[in-house]
Amino acid sequence: MKSWKKILVLCVVVVVVAGIYLAWSPGDAKYPAKAVQLLIPYSTGGGTDSLGRLVAAELEKYWNQPVVVVNKPGAASQIGTTELANAKNDGYTIGMLSNYDYILTLLTSDDVAYSYDDFEYVASINTTSNILVANSGSEFKSLEDLIAYAKKNPGKLTVAVSGKTHVAEIIMLEKAAGIDLTPIMYSSGGESLNAVLGGHVDLGLFDKKFHEQTAPKGCTTLGLFGEERLAVIKDIPTLKELGYDVATETYRIFTVPKGVPQEIAEEIANALKKVSETAEFQDKLTKLNEIYKYRSGKELQDLIQDNFDRMKEVVDSNPQDF
Repeated sequence: MKSWKKILVLCVVVVVVAGIYLAWSPGDAKYPAKAVQLLIPYSTGGGTDSLGRLVAAELEKYWNQPVVVVNKPGAASQIGTTELANAKNDGYTIGMLSNYDYILTLLTSDDVAYSYDDFEYVASINTTSNILVANSGSEFKSLEDLIAYAKKNPGKLTVAVSGKTHVAEIIMLEKAAGIDLTPIMYSSGGESLNAVLGGHVDLGLFDKKFHEQTAPKGCTTLGLFGEERLAVIKDIPTLKELGYDVATETYRIFTVPKGVPQEIAEEIANALKKVSETAEFQDKLTKLNEIYKYRSGKELQDLIQDNFDRMKEVVDSNPQDF
């Protein structure tokens, strides 16, 4: 009898274990259970790519899983962003979008294969702002000098820009100040820099990191487009401080396809917060000329929506410029 009881107990154990095994699948493992792809819709060597590679290295250590950076540039970031929108919504493909590049592409391109609602916006860890710079031969020592001249000479002043974001910012300044400038489009910030340093244009619009290249050459930084001053160039006033209601900021958004389970999106956001809030990481961020600012959840959603609404107003009012 005892042997039969032992056999019966063994059978029960086997059935229970088999049931647990059959009910379990690799998808039940704690995320991430395998390599994660970080998709960057820009070329290697740029600001988004540099930030992405820094974050990927930290996430690898935090998750103990490979985080593979994949660059998919082209069509003003549309190729990589389209691939992100079409990726499996399991959390194993994360994208990095630059806020205004992404929004202005949505608003101004006719053949975009994705929409604003195709993504979950998970977190952002950086912020920066653009600066308006006058070339070294300019008589302008302040924004007021520039505006006074521009009002008397509409359209005469040329300004180097490199991308639709810069065009939108110039339009916003023109409206706020009641002036008319002439943007000259260049393919990169580096080309715009050369145009300003060479005196080929009167003004240039750059990321704040270019201040350390323009100031030593005798150029004058006239104002900052951000909501508030930046510690790295604390002497440069914002346009709002100077009396003009213009404020923008640039940041990268860690994004996943729509439908990623909430717990996975929250894990990604939490991991980004954990790896980015350390002094060691922020020191590395500073060396990339980036400024740390973590945002997620409703704060981030509201910010992106506000950016979208403001840019839509600019585009709708000035379709000829885009």
